[in-house]
Amino acid sequence: MRTGFLEDGLLVVDHGEMAKRYLRSKRFVADVISLIPLDLASSQNPLLRFPRFIKVYRAKEFYRKVQWLTPSPTSLRVINLVHALMLILHWFACFYFMVSLSEGFSTQPDRRGWSYPLLDGQPEWGTLSRKYLHSLYWSFLTLTMIGEKQSPDSNVQ
Repeated sequence: MRTGFLEDGLLVVDHGEMAKRYLRSKRFVADVISLIPLDLASSQNPLLRFPRFIKVYRAKEFYRKVQWLTPSPTSLRVINLVHALMLILHWFACFYFMVSLSEGFSTQPDRRGWSYPLLDGQPEWGTLSRKYLHSLYWSFLTLTMIGEKQSPDSNVQ
């Protein structure tokens, strides 16, 4: 409610006017929808937290403002690129683990197949940090085409 706006080329900083404008905007509706706690209905389904993603427009607004104000926009673009790559790597790691989970984990000790290895004799493969780091490592190798590519064992993979 405290974001100034331009009216006839002049910056409006009156708190009442800013509040009225915000309450009548689509941004207010998006903010209210993103605040609905749907994940409290069922803690088992993480997709119920998706309405929070509606607020991604705020990150774009912030990026545009910072890019306009920064003295070195090239370094900001590099930081933005690294951030986008890390986000994509994270998403691919989560997708890889999700597909491995749905297909059944690889239990062959001599050959690690395409899916995540979950060996009964090695409990360190079951820790959350190991699962995430292995999935992140796989997504990094796959996206950069480094290392040997593992052949998929099923149509889903």
